[in-house]
Amino acid sequence: MAAGWQNIANTHYGQSTSLDLARHQTSALAGTKRQGDGTVRIDSARQPLVPVFHGTISGDQPVSAHSREYYKTRLKASRIHAANDSNDNKQSLGRPPVSLPPHIPSTPGPTQNPLLTLRHPRYGLPIKLVDNFEACGVRSIYPWQSSCLLGRGLLTGEQNLVYTAPTGGGKSLVADVLLLKKIIENPGKKAILVLPYVALVQEKLKWLRSLVDGVTKNTEESPHLVHHPTWQQSSNLIRVVGYFGGSKSTVNWADCDVAVCTIEKANSLVNNSIEEGKDGEIGVLVLDELHMLNDEHRGYIMELVATKLLSIGSNVQIIGMSATLPNPELLADWLRAKFYIAKYRPIPIEEHLVYENGIYSTSNADDFCRTASQLTTRGLTPTPRPQPSRTIESSVHKQLESPVLNAVVALAVETASSGHGALVFCSSRAGVERMAILISDAMPTTNIAADIWDKRQDVLASLRALPAGFEATFSQTILHGVGFHHAGLTVEERAMVAEAYDTGILKVMVATCSLAAGINLPARRVILSGARMGRDLVGPAMLRQMRGRAGRKGKDEVGETYLCCLKSELEDVAELLQAEIPPVVSCLIPEKRGISRALLEIIGIRMVSSREALDQHVHSSLLWHTTAHDVVNKMVDASIEELISQRLIQRTEFENCLEPTKLGTAVVASGLTPEDGVFVHSELTRALQSLVMDGDLHIFYLFTPVQTTGLSDISWLTFRNQLEALDESGLRALGLVGIKPAFVNRLVNSGAELKEGTAEEIRVARVYRRAYAAFQLRDLCNEATIHDVSLKYSVPRGQVQNLSQTCHGFAAGMIKFCERMQWGMLGAVLEHMLDRLRAGARADLLEMAQVAFVKSRMARIFWENGFKSVRALSEADPQSLVPVMMQAQVRKLRLQGAAAEKLNAKLVVKAGIIVQSASRLWERQQMVQWEEE
Repeated sequence: MAAGWQNIANTHYGQSTSLDLARHQTSALAGTKRQGDGTVRIDSARQPLVPVFHGTISGDQPVSAHSREYYKTRLKASRIHAANDSNDNKQSLGRPPVSLPPHIPSTPGPTQNPLLTLRHPRYGLPIKLVDNFEACGVRSIYPWQSSCLLGRGLLTGEQNLVYTAPTGGGKSLVADVLLLKKIIENPGKKAILVLPYVALVQEKLKWLRSLVDGVTKNTEESPHLVHHPTWQQSSNLIRVVGYFGGSKSTVNWADCDVAVCTIEKANSLVNNSIEEGKDGEIGVLVLDELHMLNDEHRGYIMELVATKLLSIGSNVQIIGMSATLPNPELLADWLRAKFYIAKYRPIPIEEHLVYENGIYSTSNADDFCRTASQLTTRGLTPTPRPQPSRTIESSVHKQLESPVLNAVVALAVETASSGHGALVFCSSRAGVERMAILISDAMPTTNIAADIWDKRQDVLASLRALPAGFEATFSQTILHGVGFHHAGLTVEERAMVAEAYDTGILKVMVATCSLAAGINLPARRVILSGARMGRDLVGPAMLRQMRGRAGRKGKDEVGETYLCCLKSELEDVAELLQAEIPPVVSCLIPEKRGISRALLEIIGIRMVSSREALDQHVHSSLLWHTTAHDVVNKMVDASIEELISQRLIQRTEFENCLEPTKLGTAVVASGLTPEDGVFVHSELTRALQSLVMDGDLHIFYLFTPVQTTGLSDISWLTFRNQLEALDESGLRALGLVGIKPAFVNRLVNSGAELKEGTAEEIRVARVYRRAYAAFQLRDLCNEATIHDVSLKYSVPRGQVQNLSQTCHGFAAGMIKFCERMQWGMLGAVLEHMLDRLRAGARADLLEMAQVAFVKSRMARIFWENGFKSVRALSEADPQSLVPVMMQAQVRKLRLQGAAAEKLNAKLVVKAGIIVQSASRLWERQQMVQWEEE
């Protein structure tokens, strides 16, 4: 933990009272600068009005005073005190909660049990790998981890494993050890680690790369290298590569040792390996978040990956893990594995219900439900009403009239004032930002450590330096120690804010529930602002994920969760807490249409051809273990007939033999479902007949993903405006795909929405959504910024960025589709446009866009300022590039003082990277030219 963070904890712990906090505060503003006398002044007229009054920064000289108008523009968090305290003896805001236990027993270590260190010879790990584990903070392991690892056949890779442990209990370490040991001792083998979200893939990539730094494989003992002479010439180090949507890895699968993948990418890798006869190279498969099998949209793909490897009978060690796995025995039976259940949490969690400004301690779910039930039956039964352990004073501020808002702000501020981290979950993106502003306005601003203050300014400067722009609300929250996280932000924004929170620069993180599953950010205190995410109650599994984020190993002695409820949802919350997590079952059922894709894939990659072999494969699926066998057989029969009717597979002249059609192999190669593949085929067939080549809109439409469920709602007025602005080429292109201006105009005038009741209506809706997204994609490739596209189409910037990234993978799939269909000319045209898609620029800037940070509008600005080649950038002085880069900023910031200096410093560093990248690229171009001469 950063020293500054510890400084805050030491300063606040049990000293400042709420009265002191009201008297001694300073605002933390963007664009402020510490003067020679230690004061802070406002430098930028652009900053939001949060006046400054008496206070200190790290005990320095007093901050300059401001007018009494301060009290009209800042909030004051309500005090929290023990329920039995008198008014003269109320607990101060700065003190730790009264619920903290005086002592927590420590976890046993290697001195008590020698097996609790990875250096023990029983684990057989290389010294360098153990050194790396310790350098990353893993100096000992938990007893359950040791017991699990030492299970018969696991360390030797002969036995599969399914295990479950609470969030924060150290699940990943077991899989890391088994995976890396397998790769080190079997250099000819590869590992595939499957994670559900891109953010988790990126996080895991960094972790594994730090673990394998300098670790070598035992090549001298491997017989595999005899058959692969090219491998003998390559490095003996372990290569960890990420495969996810939008990634551009320069390492081929053949040269990869560990592939960290999203579910879809893992399925593609397994398909390619089986199709090329190299499935024997896969030595270990790790399925993280195994409960994702229940996800109706993507879970069945995870099942496909495991089922293929199980049915092949190859020597693959399969490891599955999850924190929310109610039926591990069934999954272990399916995966032919041992199962292990751990209930150990290194940090105990205390549960609380917050209702009408009362905080009720609950030891378990039954206790919680009993308390909730008693609170909702006032006077109706003789049961005494439970008494809160602590109470929150009502707020005098209108913004905090709601007991829930008042409680969330008070609890978050109390946590931060005690020097700990708080994670607040809200139901929507808009709610997240509103909550972050409220908490920021109530945060105490006294005694901010100088290094923390500077680091927060650095974070804000880094956000401002992003070429895609930044969320303006950050200017109101970051310097107060509050961040927020939701899908509407860009990847870069989310990563910067998450890192700042994780390192203690920010004290409070406000997020939607997607953060609970998408990234690992624990906190001392988790606060839920209601139990709804969107309009619906969260499920029991998601609720457990969110509450499980409480407790930081090595930073906190205890974790706390606070579920703040309104009266209207209290009974629903009680039922939710009593609800069992639904068992994990197969999603290869007819309603979810996964069975058709499963059969098409195994036939398409020629894994099976006879009906007998197909049946044996189905017997290896989770579906066979969770559904009546006669029902499964009927499903298989119906799916085969459906695939034949769609002309994706066909019967051969031999009885009961099946083979893929050319269309079927194209669909499998491009990673599409049968339904999406048939749709794409019809679209591309129409394009073959009349591709509009005198414009680019038709190709951008073909590059737009067909999975329209994740695309934005259509603003029909914007759609009509775009149609009216098109030239004859653009109108012809959209006319060919089925867009009718009269239909759009009718929807604008009537205010109606697209109907999606019938199959034809669903097809039409998909065409219009793709066309609306194609407008955005066209603008991005014509050098419009993500910020501008977001404003133009009323789409969150994060969603625009996601569209841009997913289009890379989808476009590559379309090119594969054309290759398998032997549509060479169409494939060549699409491949040419793929370069523009990656660069986000017109054709004349494709070379320039290969330079780091030089994409889209930035490339055009450099061009217009005389830097028209890679060579020109490589010879530039980094300082001379800064004014040009300022022109590319989305927001025209008029900063002064420290804020301006921080931004300039960030741009200078980025300019240096640009020059270095351009220099390397120019050197490679020169070498190629010399070799050709």
